[in-house]
Amino acid sequence: MVSTSHITINHPIVAAKQSAAIDHISRGRYTLNIVTGWVQPEIEMFGQPMLSHDDRYACADEWINIVKRLWTEDETFDHEGRFYKIKKGYLEPKPIQYPYPAIMNAGASERGRHYAVKNCDLVYTVIRTGGLDECRAHVKAYHDLAKSYGREIKVWTLINIVQGETEKEAREFYNDYVHKRGDWEAAKNMVETFSLDINKRDVPPERIKPLQEAFIQGWGGLPVVGTREQVVDTMATLSKAGLDGLLVAFPRYEEGMRDFRDKTYPLLKQAGLRDFT
Repeated sequence: MVSTSHITINHPIVAAKQSAAIDHISRGRYTLNIVTGWVQPEIEMFGQPMLSHDDRYACADEWINIVKRLWTEDETFDHEGRFYKIKKGYLEPKPIQYPYPAIMNAGASERGRHYAVKNCDLVYTVIRTGGLDECRAHVKAYHDLAKSYGREIKVWTLINIVQGETEKEAREFYNDYVHKRGDWEAAKNMVETFSLDINKRDVPPERIKPLQEAFIQGWGGLPVVGTREQVVDTMATLSKAGLDGLLVAFPRYEEGMRDFRDKTYPLLKQAGLRDFT
């Protein structure tokens, strides 16, 4: 069970308490995903200032240190920081998982990558290609950076599964919901927000349309289009590249989940990609 908490919208004390409760409800199967935020209109909706890129990560450093203290320290503590001030902070009960639940972050910038491997257990990253060598190098870069901090991390990504009885059927559906019926204007708005100066992302003109398509087809996840066998082959390639986990999404969610459960999952087990039921 994974939930997401935003550092400037959710106070660390509230996030720590909510996370501990969910960890108990899920019997120790909880993961906290930390986000620093890049959608400026959403931040402003809460009456919060949009922090600069570097300040967001400075705030995130302070935020996670407070959360970890609440999860692990038995005595009350005071905190006087740049972003948060706490008097006699404490948390009971503690999470079930020891010393605390797994923490995930999707830092992709240079500053974000350092934050993720230094503070988190799981790094959530975007894979732009299913090619083995490029994907392996992408994953290895995170592991190498983590080792520079004396840490081990796991790397996950998102895939968007567009499955059909034939590859032709799958690709025709992809073309229909992306190119024929996709909201390209909304996707353009997202790309413009994504590439605001405050987010420190330089999006060249030739990348705008591919990014629009990425948002439409599956919120930036790697599109996996084809038969159930092709889907399993791609997942096997991602596993060989060193990825530890996949978040799977489907354009037709209920139907996609049923097909995956009934038709694809048995093949995953046969391929040795799942070792439990």
